[in-house]
Amino acid sequence: MMKMNRLFGGGKHKGQATNLQAQRAKQIESLKKLGAHEILKDTEYRVVTQQGGTNLTLQINLPAQFPSEKPILTVQPAVTHPWVDLQMKVVGCPNINNFSMHSDLGQAVQAVLEEFKKSPPAIVPQHYILGSSNPTIGSAVTKPGGPLPSYPGFNAYPGSQPSAIPPPLPPRRPPSGVGDLGLDQLTLGSIEVAKILSEFPALKDMKIHELNELSEDEDKIMEMIQKAPDLGKFIQQREALASTCVQLAQSNLSKKSEIENLRKILLAKSAELDNLKIEFENHCERHMSLSDEYHPSHIQTNLKVAVMEADEESEVVAEKFLDKELDVDEFLKSFMEKRTLCHLRRAKEEKLNQIILSQGLRY
Repeated sequence: MMKMNRLFGGGKHKGQATNLQAQRAKQIESLKKLGAHEILKDTEYRVVTQQGGTNLTLQINLPAQFPSEKPILTVQPAVTHPWVDLQMKVVGCPNINNFSMHSDLGQAVQAVLEEFKKSPPAIVPQHYILGSSNPTIGSAVTKPGGPLPSYPGFNAYPGSQPSAIPPPLPPRRPPSGVGDLGLDQLTLGSIEVAKILSEFPALKDMKIHELNELSEDEDKIMEMIQKAPDLGKFIQQREALASTCVQLAQSNLSKKSEIENLRKILLAKSAELDNLKIEFENHCERHMSLSDEYHPSHIQTNLKVAVMEADEESEVVAEKFLDKELDVDEFLKSFMEKRTLCHLRRAKEEKLNQIILSQGLRY
């Protein structure tokens, strides 16, 4: 059957699960978190709880269209409870009765367990269930411990005598529609069978034994697969893609020399850029130095120093004249030059100061 599973998409390349299957898996996961035991994969689960020292089994059956269809919950052994009918099905739980695609199966089962814990069901004696010749439920239960407990809104036995005897639970069976197909066909239920039959119409008329024989003959399987229309299209597409890849590779190789030349040009431009960057940085440093040197405020400071120097030199000339180191002609000539230079520099400094103040050029 391994080959059959591979043929019908059972391998690692099967398609994504449908939305219904994803919702089903999510609901089953919430049920497993509750502690449910898996009896039949994705179909039947059981939750065991203790009620009054007796193990009570809650059996959860998931229909084929679950969670679009609500689950079926049955109780074992036979009990009497407002939420349980004569076939031991849970029919009184609102979470189960109103179950939809967006409900939570784990919470619904938890609600049933909490109800049983709050109002424990009464166990029906086994000897009463096995035959109609046994005592009635009322007499069988009254002898050891009084009548069965009653619940508001529930009358298990109309009148003074029971109107029906609760039958035993039906045997477990697969969901409807797959009873006679077996587990192998049940596994195939999640596959898109209609699409497979459209691709391989010969399978539609084969019997089970013919399919089994086919599954053992790998050569026939490969022959059927090779004749599939989609496989032929796939082969053509693969060859077209391979041809396109070869042409693209040849085109790339033909441009190798051009790419190498462009690479060399790019490296040369990159080296030139590095040199220009270094030269630019040197010019920027020179610019900053000259900018500081010829800033108006720096020039003004130099003029003030020059004014003071010219004034001091004129004072020195005057002192030499008073010490009779210079005659009148030399004194007048030298002193006038120094004073003239001093006043000229002071005038320039004052004018530059006005410009600096008016244009805001001070540091």
